[in-house]
Amino acid sequence: MHPSNPIRRAAGGGTLLLALLVLLALSGCMRVERELRLNRDGTGSYTLTLGFREPKPGDASSLSDNIVTPMEAFGAHVQQQGGTSRRYDDQTYVYWTFTRSFTSIAQADTLLQDDPRAYDQNHAPLLFHDTLHVSVQSGPFATTFHVTGVISLVDAAGNATNWQDAMESVTITMPDGISAHKGGAHQGNSVNYTIHYNEAVTVDVTGGAGGATGAGLAVLAVALAGVALALAGLGLWLVRGAVRKRARVL
Repeated sequence: MHPSNPIRRAAGGGTLLLALLVLLALSGCMRVERELRLNRDGTGSYTLTLGFREPKPGDASSLSDNIVTPMEAFGAHVQQQGGTSRRYDDQTYVYWTFTRSFTSIAQADTLLQDDPRAYDQNHAPLLFHDTLHVSVQSGPFATTFHVTGVISLVDAAGNATNWQDAMESVTITMPDGISAHKGGAHQGNSVNYTIHYNEAVTVDVTGGAGGATGAGLAVLAVALAGVALALAGLGLWLVRGAVRKRARVL
């Protein structure tokens, strides 16, 4: 049995450290874009785009397999769910865009939690740490959608050199406009939040879908019928009163 070689052990540790630093550098220069679009009936679409800088500018093949493999696996998962997956190059970045439709707010909330990290067996360090949720509150005459959570590019490791170009944006579009929001940039029916390296922001957007629901219309119909009956009763009482008064005069 040979004693362990401290030089060889140190070299091995140095190799692992170098590999981790390279992986951090490759995954640190990234772009994250999310877009959630809601329709009046609670259906809609959710798009997640992830971009990674090419280690050799202009050479998409230089991107590490530790990044490509989970991206492609997640793309296959999205396609199995009926969504679309697209890979493309833009200047010095390689992007993957994943788009899926949803038929309920509960399904939309599930999609917001789903990303490629679940398909990364190597656990490559990605900088974004997001928690987003969407809920719905239905009333008789209107429906309110509420998107809350946090998006974060805070770098706990303090590896500023590798992460400094990271950027993330989230755009939330409501069917009938924005009724309230905290932070973000409001334009039309949408609110956009954008952060950069070592930043985090709270997402809080409320929007409504105008128009009465089926139950609301039923309540409205009953209410109108009640008013009509009340008015008819009042009219009949007034007519009878007038007739009795006329009879007394005669």
